[in-house]
Amino acid sequence: MSIDFGRYAQREYERRWLLRAFPPALDPDRPWARITDHYLDGTRFRVRERVRLRNDDTVWKLTQKFPESEGVTDRIVITNSYLTRDEYQTFRRLPGRLLVKHRWLLEFAGAYYGIDSYQQDLEGLITAEREFSTHDALLVAPPPPFEGAVDITHRPEFTGGALAGKSFADLAHWADAARGA
Repeated sequence: MSIDFGRYAQREYERRWLLRAFPPALDPDRPWARITDHYLDGTRFRVRERVRLRNDDTVWKLTQKFPESEGVTDRIVITNSYLTRDEYQTFRRLPGRLLVKHRWLLEFAGAYYGIDSYQQDLEGLITAEREFSTHDALLVAPPPPFEGAVDITHRPEFTGGALAGKSFADLAHWADAARGA
């Protein structure tokens, strides 16, 4: 059964992995962007500032993400509204939880990955994500070529909203469980 979420919503098909270290192809000192997410308390919304570090190009947006259906973690419905700096600052004053990360873009064998290194209290946490055009493509894709990558797509504690406001120490038992330690 197909559900119509309206013309402004898009489906997002994404897989996520927990990494032990940066992929060797990355220069850890040269991220593509700094992303600051502010997850608004009591909602499914976040306000994001994305700054490209090479040229300070900045984008602000208000995003709503929710599962296509209850319990589904790899089929997400997403809406974005682009904001001015003043609108962004207005939303940032609302109660919420902060999440800051650096992102690298990595292409490997025709597949594109976002590699995120979390900052502040989550320093040490590194994840990779890959978006797919369809759910079927997601299901048949091989795992990433990163040594020790653990699929956390179906682990809700590793979503952005769940990570916001946490520390690396808060995640130690979840990370160990995800890695099978």
